[in-house]
Order: sequence, then structure tokens, then C-alpha cells
Amino acid sequence: MTSADTRFSRLVAAAALSNIGDGIRVVALPLLAAATTRDAFAVSALTAVAFLPWFLFGLPIGALVDRSRPERFMVWANTTRTLLLTALALALLADLRSMALLYALAFLLGIGEAAYDNAAQSLVPRVVPDERLEKANSALITAERVGQDLAGPALGGVLFALSPALPFGLNAAAMALGVLLLARLRTPAPTPVAAAPGGRVIRTVLSDAVAGMRWLWRARYVRTIVLTGAALTFFTMAWEATLVLLARGPMGVSETGYGVMLAVGAVGGVTGALVTPALVSRFDRRALQITAIAATAALDLALAAFPTPALAALAWGGTGAAFAVWNVLSVTLRQRLVPAGLLGRVNSANRTFSMAAVPLGAVTGGAVADTLGLRAPLWLAAGALTVLAVVYAVLTRTAPAQEPSPEQDMVSERQ
Repeated sequence: MTSADTRFSRLVAAAALSNIGDGIRVVALPLLAAATTRDAFAVSALTAVAFLPWFLFGLPIGALVDRSRPERFMVWANTTRTLLLTALALALLADLRSMALLYALAFLLGIGEAAYDNAAQSLVPRVVPDERLEKANSALITAERVGQDLAGPALGGVLFALSPALPFGLNAAAMALGVLLLARLRTPAPTPVAAAPGGRVIRTVLSDAVAGMRWLWRARYVRTIVLTGAALTFFTMAWEATLVLLARGPMGVSETGYGVMLAVGAVGGVTGALVTPALVSRFDRRALQITAIAATAALDLALAAFPTPALAALAWGGTGAAFAVWNVLSVTLRQRLVPAGLLGRVNSANRTFSMAAVPLGAVTGGAVADTLGLRAPLWLAAGALTVLAVVYAVLTRTAPAQEPSPEQDMVSERQ
């Protein structure tokens, strides 16, 4: 095994541990909130607090990642999360809990997750040859889907039933093992940046973040990929957020049956990530992206017309597979097209747009369902995604001969 293979194996193993920990926490933290208060708004606000760091700090984190080695940010993020989760487990053992504590924890963990995810995508092209990027991203997204959607949630519920402290302790242990795996990774240092006195550091980081967004706006092809991904997320969330009402109401699905439907979706996401490298070896990448969008539109249309449990399971699983294919290809394209010194900022911009699309799409879907009926979000998504597939096909008919260079738009205050 070459040194590159060893480094990537460490990265995948660390990602698997981190994502299993995330999956455990995704189930255990809301359960802990529900055991702490019966206020529905207070419990739901926990999710909003966890997403908030992406809006507040996503772009500055990207600028900081571009100034340093990505593996350092990943080690810092998991070390911090390990300490936070250990403290929570100890607090629960001492029977100390409050919603204020959970809000603070969710916010700080969200900062760590933003730093880790951003740096991980920036690290991949530093340790993997260009021709293996699809396979590398496929492996990482597979680890994410298995950990966050399958293994982690299953463990989280079982462990919480045994002891509320147990899932958070295991989450901390998984993060700590990830730190040990990442600690020995070394990549070349970026071009040194002259030190800036006092408040100039903050101003320089913010100006770097603005310069990254400016570059993204000028880079037509990359911008199209980022905005298309956000639109795909928005319209998909519009119907997924209200699917539980359609399933438990008109479709007559039991609670157990609804869980099976979600499990099928997770399997679809894993399958899509696994088969993407094989698809890339046989088909054009752009055609695969267009097909992924069109497939989600077709599945939404079928479920809107025939809302049955079988079609709901197929739509959920097929959407998961299509998203996995889209994500592997879009991440790889960004890694190939974005200059190394800007990759952290562009990754942050992409994640910020997609994170904003989740709650906005969910709220829109809820409003449409309230006004026009529970199937209306599916009709909306089917029509909008059909248009999106056509628009993406037209806008990407030809890749630009050259995206803007960093020097064209990297205006900062480093002097």
C-alpha cells in the first residue's frame, strides 16, 4: 500500500467514525431534549440552533481552511467535539440537564461540524490523485450515509434507552479515535500569509471570504453547480418535510412502516454513492447529473399521482440514490475546477446555500400543503425539478474555457 493509499484509508476510517458519531447524536440529542421539556417549539428549535453556525461562520471557516492545512482543522474540530460530548455525558451521569445547556452544546457542535466537513472536502484532492477523485468521494459519501442514516441512528436509539449518557459517551469515543487517525496526516502547507496586527486578522479573514464569494459569482460553471444543488435540496425538502403527514394520514402507513420507508431511503443513498464510480466509467458526468435531477422529478410525479406506501418507499430511496450521485459528482467537479487556495471558501459557500435550502424548502412545503393539500408539495417539486433539469442542461452545454484565476478576483487587505 502506497503512502497515498495509507493517508486516504486513514481519512475514510476517520470519516466513518465521525459520521457514526453524528448519526448517534442526531437521534440521541432530540430524545434528550424531549425528555427535558414537553415544549414542542423548544425541542424543534434545537435543530435550528444546530444549523445556525453554517449561516454565521461557514464562509469565514472556509477562508481559515484555505490559510492552513485542512487536516489541522479536522483534528481541532473532532478534539473540541470530543471534549464537549464527554462533558455532556458526565453532566447526564450527574443528572444535570437543561435546554439552555443543550442549545449551547448544539451550537458549539455545529461549529465543529462546519469546520470538519469543510476541511474534509478540501483535504481529499491533497491526498488522492485526480483520476481517483470520484472513487474517493464515493467512499466518503458512502461512509456518511451509512454512519448518519443507518448505523448511527440505530445505535443512538438503543443506547439512549439503556442510559441517556451512553450515546454521547460513545459519540465522544468515536470522535477521539478519529483524532488519532488524523493526527498523523500531513499535507503541504499553503503559501504563508503575512501576520496582521490586532483586528486586521478578522478583517483579512472576512475580506478573504468576500473574495471567495466574488470568485464563485464570476465562475459561471461552478456557480451553476452550486446553485443547482441548492435548488435540488430546496424542492426535495418541500415534500420530504411533509411526507410523514401524507404517510400517516391518507396513505395509512403505520409508525413502523414509516420507519421502514426511511430505512429504504438510507439504503438508496448508500447504493447511489457506491455505484457512482462505475457509472462515471461508462457514462458522461454531465449526463449523469441531469439524469439525477430528472429522476427525482419523475419519482416526485409518480408519488404525487399515486400516493401508495410502495411508491413512497421507492421515491424516498430513489431520491436518496439520485442525491448521492449528484453529490459525488458535484464535489468532485468543485475539487477539480476550484483553485486550491479557494476550495475551502467555495465548499463553505456551497454548504451554506444547501443548509439554507433545507429549512426554507421545509417551510415552503408546509405552507403549500396547508393551502393546497398534502400532495401539492410533490406536484410542485416534480414541476420545478423538471424545469431545473432542462435549465441545468442548457447552462452546462459547454464548460467555460477557463474559470477566473484567483489573481483576477482575490482582493484582500494583506498589505
